[in-house]
Amino acid sequence: MSKDNTFGDKLKQIRISRGLSQAKLAEMANIHEKHISKIETGRFHPNFETLNKILRALDLKLEDVGVDLSKVSTNDNPFFIKAMQILSNANEQEIEFYYNLLKTAQKGMDSLKD
Repeated sequence: MSKDNTFGDKLKQIRISRGLSQAKLAEMANIHEKHISKIETGRFHPNFETLNKILRALDLKLEDVGVDLSKVSTNDNPFFIKAMQILSNANEQEIEFYYNLLKTAQKGMDSLKD
C-alpha cells in the first residue's frame, strides 16, 4: 500500500461503512472491480472519469474523500484548480461538453504547430 494513499484509504472506509463490497461499488460506478481494489491499495490512481464515476455512485464530492484541491500540486496553476472545481461539480452531460471543447481546442493548437 502506498503511504500517500489518502484517497484510497478514505474510499475504502466509506465503502465499508456503507456495507458495500468492492464488486457492488464497481457495479454502481460502472467500472471494473479490479479498479476499486487497486485504488484502495494505492496501486492505481484513477483518471478523472473513473474518479467521477466513483464519486457519483457514492453521492460524494472530492472533499468527502480527502481530495483537497487547494493542496493539489499544480505548480500553483489557478486554471488547473478552477478546472478541477468545475468538473467535480459537473454532471455527465456537462463533462462531455467540456471534454469536447478541450478536444476542439487541442485540434486548434495542433494546427498552429504545423
